Amino acid sequence: MLPQYNSSSGTAGSLQPGLLYFAYGCNMDAAVLAEVVGLELAPGWPARLEGWRLAFNLTDTETGGRVVASLAAEAGCRTYGVVYRLPRAALAALDAFEEVPERYRRETFWVQPLGRRARQAALVYLGQPRWTVAEREPEREYLDTVLRGAREHGLPDEYVAWIRARATGEARGCYRESASLRVE
Repeated sequence: MLPQYNSSSGTAGSLQPGLLYFAYGCNMDAAVLAEVVGLELAPGWPARLEGWRLAFNLTDTETGGRVVASLAAEAGCRTYGVVYRLPRAALAALDAFEEVPERYRRETFWVQPLGRRARQAALVYLGQPRWTVAEREPEREYLDTVLRGAREHGLPDEYVAWIRARATGEARGCYRESASLRVE
């Protein structure tokens, strides 16, 4: 059983108040992220990041092995994900999982929670250029984890379908909402 992090009080034993982390790949799945940081986490909430495109272009080896999700800056694009409140102590485990600073780097961006007016500053992990390759289809298990996390947190159905299409090469460019989907 994992220790539980209570984000409302910011305590679980000696844990301190947390920070916000925007997950857009496999860490959207709460069970995966809990395993990575070694804690049972408070529920995350859906949010979007403007000006960035989801890309399956970060390799796990220097010889171009399997690919995982990263983000590419692109005006007019939108990436949906999940914001989690993490204890500061979890950051070291998350950094180790994401191989910071070798494969990913941490930056802070404004994200817009769905159904709320105020933007929030959240940590976002971006792939390092050295590990970026041409986009291609991720392994099925990885994609299923990404899709499960997106559905688990109620990301727009249209976006979840776009992730699958993007991963399989059926969708090009960045995600833009259709006129029928307006999430503020």
